[in-house]
Amino acid sequence: MPKTLTNEEKMVLIAVMKYIVSTDGLITEREIDDINDLAEENGFEDFQKVFDEVDRTVKSLDDLKKLIKKVENEESMLNILKYAVEFSRADADINPRENEILKFMSKEWGISLNTFIDEE
Repeated sequence: MPKTLTNEEKMVLIAVMKYIVSTDGLITEREIDDINDLAEENGFEDFQKVFDEVDRTVKSLDDLKKLIKKVENEESMLNILKYAVEFSRADADINPRENEILKFMSKEWGISLNTFIDEE
């Protein structure tokens, strides 16, 4: 998937991933594996560079929401949200703050979360 994303869209994906990981204050083995899998995907050779850029520029939930609002490509929206939903389930404990960002993305992009829940 990353090979089809712009740099800004990659930033959204990484920023959402980081936000989801940080909501409960614990990083599980599965979350680490998922991060590593994403970093190794074709088209994400610049993962560390984008990750560092997110660290420098996304300092708050408001920053994350502003970044999310910049995504305009529908296919990218679907892919990012799908990945975020899957990532939020990695630790089997969906935190209310994780739901908050998923719902924000869903509303902002006009994509029902049921689209991904029904796939299970």
